[in-house]
Amino acid sequence: MKRVSLFLACIFLTFACSEVEAPSNAPTADPVLTITSNTEIWFDSAGGDGEITYTIEKGQTGVSLTTKCNADWITNITVGESVTYTVTENETNEERRGTIELCYGTITKQVIIKQRTPYSTYFEALTTSGSYYMGGEGLYNYYIVLSINGMSESGYLQGYSTYYYFDLYSSTPANDNKAIIPNGTYRLTSSYNLKNGDILSDYSNLTETDDSQYFETYYKDAEVVVSDGNIVAKVTFANGERHLITYNGSLEIPFDSSIGGGNSGSGFSTLTSDHYFDINGGVFVGALVGDLLYNGYDTCQVYMYEYLDYETGEERGDQFQIDLQLPRGTTDICGTYTEGTTAGHFIPGSAEDVGGGQYMSVNSWYNTAGYVDFAPLIKGSVKVEKDNSGMYIFTIDTVDDIGNAIKGIFRGYGELIEW
Repeated sequence: MKRVSLFLACIFLTFACSEVEAPSNAPTADPVLTITSNTEIWFDSAGGDGEITYTIEKGQTGVSLTTKCNADWITNITVGESVTYTVTENETNEERRGTIELCYGTITKQVIIKQRTPYSTYFEALTTSGSYYMGGEGLYNYYIVLSINGMSESGYLQGYSTYYYFDLYSSTPANDNKAIIPNGTYRLTSSYNLKNGDILSDYSNLTETDDSQYFETYYKDAEVVVSDGNIVAKVTFANGERHLITYNGSLEIPFDSSIGGGNSGSGFSTLTSDHYFDINGGVFVGALVGDLLYNGYDTCQVYMYEYLDYETGEERGDQFQIDLQLPRGTTDICGTYTEGTTAGHFIPGSAEDVGGGQYMSVNSWYNTAGYVDFAPLIKGSVKVEKDNSGMYIFTIDTVDDIGNAIKGIFRGYGELIEW
């Protein structure tokens, strides 16, 4: 009886053990995918390389991590111990947003990639009003003004407006008195040794106006791309700001005898081509002559000499007389002047008939020592600055009465005197 009971007990124990043991194909615990780096990542406009770190717990045999991405500007996605990728440069005018999705079996985790725009300002110009073409020999000047409001009927800047100026140079001339801005890529240069595809920095800037003044900010870098009916300009300023300027429309700009370059019409100028200069070490005298035109503004007649020996009176090189109009009682000549007769302008050059077929130059003129060459300055701009050493810098961008450009920089010391 004991033996039977022991036998039955063994059978019972064997049966009980076989019931609690799990079958070999029983399901295991679900895997866990965890993103251990940030799930929202910002990139600057320049782009760069990124990395997503992760862990997988309770991984399954035969299952590997894969990725999906919804943005073509996120490239080179590689899966390893981490997920690496590259964000390309953002050259659009908008911030970008994309996602990288990590997938493990049926589990997905998402990482958001954001990228800043490179431009603080996006400007859509509507007109090239104020632009003009100036001829030359082998190299041709297309002076471009991009704005929304354009110029007034008299050719002046509008109040509360924004203007982007680009002084472009191309080997493509105008044809049949029709100047069309040539296709191509133009880049900023400060050199006066100009070539095809240059933008001269001294005459390229952002100009903003209010009700009575205008303010210029010059570019640190600039690129202008011209294609059929389109202009795309990218500019960078000294403070790091970048602006994107676009224009869609006609690329034809004015071309006529008054702004043509070369001896293209009758006038007092003896020049037969554009004149460019870069003068260091000049001298000047600014004569404060009071209300010269009896119109409520003071005039400072600035006499500028490339070379002048005060003791012997010897003169050499380029010379200028430029009559700057100032508010009454003002003796500070620094500022930017365009042609006109009120404050903030220079009085255009003209000639006074003194009889006997003789004429005397008055107001704003260019000439060489001994008056071998001379030309009235009838339109354009004159910018006057003063550095910490007391040196004055005159940036002159003018046109004479037969269409020649007279452009350059005069640097020198001088004095202002009551006359």
